[in-house]
Amino acid sequence: MKTMISLILLGLSAAILTGCGGKNESGGVANTACPAGFYYYNNQCYPLNNSGGYVNPNFNYSSGFYADNHSGTTVLRVVDGSRMKQFFKLAMGVCDRAAYNYGQASCDTYVGGSMDIIIQFPNNANSSLLATFIARPRYNPYSYYSAQFPSGWGMLGIALGTMTGVYLPDPQSYNGAYKNPLQLEMAVSAINNSTGFEARGYGDYWTGANTTLLAIQVPQGKVEDHRLNFNFMVGGQNAAQGTMQRCNTLNCGL
Repeated sequence: MKTMISLILLGLSAAILTGCGGKNESGGVANTACPAGFYYYNNQCYPLNNSGGYVNPNFNYSSGFYADNHSGTTVLRVVDGSRMKQFFKLAMGVCDRAAYNYGQASCDTYVGGSMDIIIQFPNNANSSLLATFIARPRYNPYSYYSAQFPSGWGMLGIALGTMTGVYLPDPQSYNGAYKNPLQLEMAVSAINNSTGFEARGYGDYWTGANTTLLAIQVPQGKVEDHRLNFNFMVGGQNAAQGTMQRCNTLNCGL
């Protein structure tokens, strides 16, 4: 019975929610791997207008660091749950997409779930980096479900659409792109009298975080180190922190 209810709820959420799909555009920064009009993804440069085809990047991101909260080899912890929920919803689009969200559709399960942050540097310069974010919800085998419901206006829009064929969007739903993994090119600059560095950039163009400043701060450390203590900032506020470990494989195993 529980399985049937979950399937019905998932079907309803799929029917009432729409989202932008399939693109991976990111706001450009200085000295990026791709020319103007292209975005970097999976070691290639793809056109922003999604016209097809790709070009080779000016350089590849290779050496880097990673942090996660599930392997036991690094440290990554949330210090501001509300900021992280904002990031998961608006920057990644993985949760809280409807007016009412429960189970794995809620950003609460992502705050308590597993997450990876990977940073990679080009071989020829350290003035930019590629940041990759991967999020997974908390898994409970005894109560695994996902449910999303529209607001009252959303239900009215569905009813009108059923009668007229013209569906009105739910004003409380989020229709930004789904980005998991999320990859962003960030500009790197020295901080703390050049004893540390900070990478800054904005969210993906097709998401609700496209004007939100995201930053990875390393107060003390350099790219030649084996471990880096860092802060992850969302909109100027510290959302998570931890310790990154140098990658042992090309592109951190991506």
